[in-house]
Amino acid sequence: MVPNAVTLSNMFCGFLACIYASQGSYEKAAIAIGFAILLDGLDGRVARKLNATSKFGVEFDSFSDLTSFGIAPAIVMYHWCLRPVADEFGVFVCFIYALCAASRLARFNISVEDSKGFTGLPTPGAAAFVAALVNFSPVPESSLAFAVFGSVVMASLAFLMVSKIDFFSIKMLRVSSLGLFARVSIGAMIGLIWYNSAIGFVALSGAYILSGPLGLVRKWIKGPGSVSDGSVSEGGSGDEGPAGTNPKGLSSQEGEVPTQLN
Repeated sequence: MVPNAVTLSNMFCGFLACIYASQGSYEKAAIAIGFAILLDGLDGRVARKLNATSKFGVEFDSFSDLTSFGIAPAIVMYHWCLRPVADEFGVFVCFIYALCAASRLARFNISVEDSKGFTGLPTPGAAAFVAALVNFSPVPESSLAFAVFGSVVMASLAFLMVSKIDFFSIKMLRVSSLGLFARVSIGAMIGLIWYNSAIGFVALSGAYILSGPLGLVRKWIKGPGSVSDGSVSEGGSGDEGPAGTNPKGLSSQEGEVPTQLN
């Protein structure tokens, strides 16, 4: 019951984000998505500690992720920058985002576990970038340029979620294994968040999103011999997948134990 309650709280935060967005309270909507991301990482840990996993919990977690990281970001972005000047087109773009998030979750549910990385942008990562942008500028502009920017962001995130681009697993990061540049970068990011959280969260979520494409470019430069197969093929973020057959046997957040007994 406890892990399912955490998952339910995750879903509620996604639902709350939709309500806040429809009321024009965009900063609260971004915060709600942020709490959903935290709860998504917590439910698997709780399930693992309590040894409370079940098929119901796995499926419930996937629906919760779709609500909080697929539907909620799409609705928030639609109200934030698309509805005033690009209503019908905004509906289409945001639906494509939600569709790709659902496809991403479904693909992960049939994937084979590998904890080294993920194929395709994890849905919490995409939702985090949307929330960071909205938190950075909670008072939107009603302009065509703003709508174009929002459309490009949503289309790019949608593509990355269903792409075959590899993204590293945050839970596998070990400071001791990082080089000097990586350590300095992480320290600078923490300092930026402390100094200006709005800019810091945009930089942090943006850096993770860019890590996939930049890693792909690096592989191309090094040649085919450098390509590694250490990521979850056909799946991805620790957001998704049935127990016993795939990473959802681990959790919803970056491949940990799934939630839970019904």
